[in-house]
Amino acid sequence: MSAPYFALQFLLQLGIILLACRLVGSLMVRIGQPRVIGEMIAGILLGPSLLGLFAPAVQSALFPPASLGLLSTVSKLGLVLYMFVVGSHLQTGIIRQAFRSAAFISVAGIIAPFVLGAALASFLHVDGRFFGAGVSRVQSMLYLGAAMAVTAFPVLARIIHERGIGGTALGTLALAAGATDDAIAWCLLAIVLVGVNPDFNVLGFLGSHAVFVAFLVGAALPRTAATREFSRRAASIAGTVLVPLFFAYSGLSTHLSLLWSSELLVVSIAVILVASIGKSVACWAAARLTGRENREAMAIGALMNARGLMELIMLNIGLEHGLITPTLFTVMVVMTLATTLAAGPTFEWAWRGSKEGVELAGVRAH
Repeated sequence: MSAPYFALQFLLQLGIILLACRLVGSLMVRIGQPRVIGEMIAGILLGPSLLGLFAPAVQSALFPPASLGLLSTVSKLGLVLYMFVVGSHLQTGIIRQAFRSAAFISVAGIIAPFVLGAALASFLHVDGRFFGAGVSRVQSMLYLGAAMAVTAFPVLARIIHERGIGGTALGTLALAAGATDDAIAWCLLAIVLVGVNPDFNVLGFLGSHAVFVAFLVGAALPRTAATREFSRRAASIAGTVLVPLFFAYSGLSTHLSLLWSSELLVVSIAVILVASIGKSVACWAAARLTGRENREAMAIGALMNARGLMELIMLNIGLEHGLITPTLFTVMVVMTLATTLAAGPTFEWAWRGSKEGVELAGVRAH
């Protein structure tokens, strides 16, 4: 087919995706969830899980396989730009201010879910439905451990900003811990992909290289007025147009119908529990050991358990390079939604009961 045809088809796809993301995102905001949750759900609704289930002819006409290459390419370009923005928003001063506590929480929040995820992968590897052909047990353990360890720093930062606690001790510590966690997780992912067997070695590195480098470049740039202005403009383009394309592309690979068996539902629940216990409990315990009171430590654990966009990036890399199958991809997407949905309400409950939260509420009331 001609280039003008593909261009018109892409514009139609873009309009439908942005409309769906705007509608579902607005609904999520009304119930106290970040807009990014709605965008993730909208992407899934446009895929085979809903539109493809009830109107397969419409879904295949809107998103024919021949058009997915362009959608994938543009969404990846959007991710590179978005990861630059995420890196440029890292506040190195905040990290230095709470470095020891943040590093301790981050390391705990990396090691525990990594170990639990690797153990779960060792168990799942026996079943041939979750990892690609030729992927060894060790490779599956390394990948799933890394995927379990990630934290969605943008979601964490958005929750803190919306609650107006960025300047508080808890907000500063959570931002520093989340930023450190993200940096460690991306380094870990790069190591895992480079260390995979020769068939995946080069492809894996190139597949993650641009996203990873964009994050580092954004973090390393000096925080000048020009940098901040460029980051603001890039965030506007990436956040409103390009990132929703990535959510839609991820949704086209998510088949919730694969989980309709009781066995796979049990696996999904197990993955959610492993991810939540590994991240939330480990970060709560580490925060307690750094001197935070119980409810504040619980609030930090809740924030660190959000995964959002960061997790979807890792899952798409794994799916594209044959590390995981669509079945495990779908299971992990469900886990991503569950942990990210739970982060805001759980944090709100813990924060309101904390000493710092009660004091701040009293100040605002007066």
